[in-house]
Amino acid sequence: MKKLLAVAVFLGLAMAQTIAEITRQVQANLERSPWEATLTGRVQMPDGSTQEAEFRLQVIPRELARVEFKKPAALEGNFVVISEKEVWNYLFLTNQLIIQPRAKARVEGLGVNLTDLSDLEQLTERVTLRLLGEQNTPAGAAWRIGGVPKDASLGFASMELLVLKADPRPLYVTLRDANNRVLAELGFSGFRRTNLTPQALRKRPADAEVIRRN
Repeated sequence: MKKLLAVAVFLGLAMAQTIAEITRQVQANLERSPWEATLTGRVQMPDGSTQEAEFRLQVIPRELARVEFKKPAALEGNFVVISEKEVWNYLFLTNQLIIQPRAKARVEGLGVNLTDLSDLEQLTERVTLRLLGEQNTPAGAAWRIGGVPKDASLGFASMELLVLKADPRPLYVTLRDANNRVLAELGFSGFRRTNLTPQALRKRPADAEVIRRN
């Protein structure tokens, strides 16, 4: 019995180390240079309906991320800028820029919080991760990683990430509620390194009404 317990403890420690190593690999890979990708799939709206989604994600590691919405139609023209301390939500229909502390911010118009998807290190501070196994994908072998939020502010009860092994980066994310219903299913495509500047990511209409919320 003691041997079995020792083996179980060892495997548990190995699994934790594996998750930590995967996280380090992904973060190191994504921090090499600015990058962008397109996220497509479906998301749950605040009214409970599920709609097709398409976002463009642009990231300057450890500095800024910008999410531009193309779908659903209700969010078309909106964008979000995420920095270390603040989140800007720009609402196209009202031409308003809502600025909130990052710790309290949500993406306006969505039923789930997606503000940490561009930063796996930040995500691991708010979600407890575990390795579920591996899976073959069209892009190659990927790690399957499950996660449970450490608090309810993220708006979901569980998540699953597919992370490409050969070029460590997210491929797919699924978010579910406490009843195991899907809140968001998003695939990452068109990943590429690119030249981005803080000025470009912070670009907004000069006449936008700025609203600050604490």
